[in-house]
Amino acid sequence: MTPKQLEKVCAWAPATIANLNIGFDLLGLALEQPQERMWARRLIKPQRVELVLEAGSTLPQSPLENVAGRAALSLLQKTQASFGVELSLEKSILPGSGIGSSAASAVAAVVATAALFERPLPMDLLLACALDGEELASGSRHCDNVAPALYGGLVLSPPHGQILSLPRPKWTLVILHPQVEIKTSEARAVLPETIPISTCTNSLAWMAQFITACHLGHSYEAAVALKDLFIGPAREPLLPHFEQCKKTALNAGAVAGGISGSGPSSFWVCLDAQTASKVELALQKVMITARIKYKTYISQISTRGAYAIPESQSL
Repeated sequence: MTPKQLEKVCAWAPATIANLNIGFDLLGLALEQPQERMWARRLIKPQRVELVLEAGSTLPQSPLENVAGRAALSLLQKTQASFGVELSLEKSILPGSGIGSSAASAVAAVVATAALFERPLPMDLLLACALDGEELASGSRHCDNVAPALYGGLVLSPPHGQILSLPRPKWTLVILHPQVEIKTSEARAVLPETIPISTCTNSLAWMAQFITACHLGHSYEAAVALKDLFIGPAREPLLPHFEQCKKTALNAGAVAGGISGSGPSSFWVCLDAQTASKVELALQKVMITARIKYKTYISQISTRGAYAIPESQSL
């Protein structure tokens, strides 16, 4: 074994918020919490992937049917690796939560597997392999969750262009996850097939304001620009008590907010931690009154994407 060759590593990948109202399938950001954790152990057999799942897990055991397994296998095959990998999954981001569960699994898998190589691998290769895993879960290769999970920060992912990192607004985000299931396919089925030109123009104007405000360091103006003109109105009826949550969060001091990905999670933008705590408490009261199980998180935009360290340093 060479000094640079590792036998086992531990990787982390962050939860993410996609779309941000104005950037459907284009914008995404990484959160400080929650994070997915995964261990990767080197196997002798080339290009073989084995999965170790948590007790009681309902995730597929076959690498070809598992998001993490598919992503790792793609990386091993594309690099013609001389070794295989055993992946041990620890799910901290619930599937179907709307905060990038499948993307975090796919990204953690490729980052962990890549750490077992003796040389650094290019990020665009890791992105492509993670998308192979994400496609298994969502049926598409959109980067809006995968890219921020891999790169960290606030990311713009044009469909036919380079991944672009944007300056981060100084936001404190409140994430509310009602523990109900909304399938991505159902959330996409309610979207309008066409939108009026005026709606498109207004949406582009808000997107332009958002990007400009980010570059100017104007956090408030960036938040104000998060206007959802056609995606949110179509999906909001799928989310339990969303309208009440929206009114509650804004009354408690949030500047803006919306649906995270396909839902059911929602995000609420605050400009300081004290306001975020008030918003979180107010949203919790809505869920308790409605008798809906939930989780809440408070997070800034994470500067760090997925990373891996030797197992000995992960304790």
